[in-house]
Amino acid sequence: MNDHASLDVVALDRGTIAEIMLVGELDLDADEQVRLAVTGALIDPQVRQLDIEVSLVTFCDSSGLNALTRAYQQTRTAGVTLRLVNVGRQLRRVLDLTGLWDVLNCTEAEAP
Repeated sequence: MNDHASLDVVALDRGTIAEIMLVGELDLDADEQVRLAVTGALIDPQVRQLDIEVSLVTFCDSSGLNALTRAYQQTRTAGVTLRLVNVGRQLRRVLDLTGLWDVLNCTEAEAP
C-alpha cells in the first residue's frame, strides 16, 4: 500500500472472478489508480466478473463516481460483469442519489 496516495488499491485474482479492493478516498487523485487496476484485471481472458470491494472507502466525490462509471464502461466493453460489493451507508446514499446503485450492480455491506 502507498502512504502518499489517498487511495490504496489491492488486486486479487480468483480465476474467473477478479477482485479489486479500494481503501481510502475515491477522488480525483484515485481516478488513474482505479483505471489501471481495472485494466490490469481485464487482461486475463478468463475473467468473467470483476468485483470492486468498497467497504473501506471513506470518501467519494464526483471524480470517484466518474472512476466507478469508467470501470463499468471498461468491463462492459470487455464483456465482463462488474459488481460493487460491500457498499457502506455513506457511499450507498451517493450511489442512490446519482442513480448508479443499480447500474453498478451494487451489494450492501453486512451489518456488524
